[in-house]
Amino acid sequence: MLSHTALSLFAPHAPRIRLPECPECGEHLLAPLLAEHVSAGHVRNHWVCESCGHSFRNSFRFAAICTNDEALAS
Repeated sequence: MLSHTALSLFAPHAPRIRLPECPECGEHLLAPLLAEHVSAGHVRNHWVCESCGHSFRNSFRFAAICTNDEALAS
């Protein structure tokens, strides 16, 4: 995985992004194995660490926003 230091060398003026870490070994994780849309405003991410093989999941809840695409579908 790329570290924050390596990323900042290629884009020194880009905003810093906080990558999630494996709860077992602390390795930075780039992307979830699976992002599950549970409902409007609820996403569950499934993670697997490439370094130690630990798997876990976490959920995010946020305010659902209606887009023009959703308005057209109804």
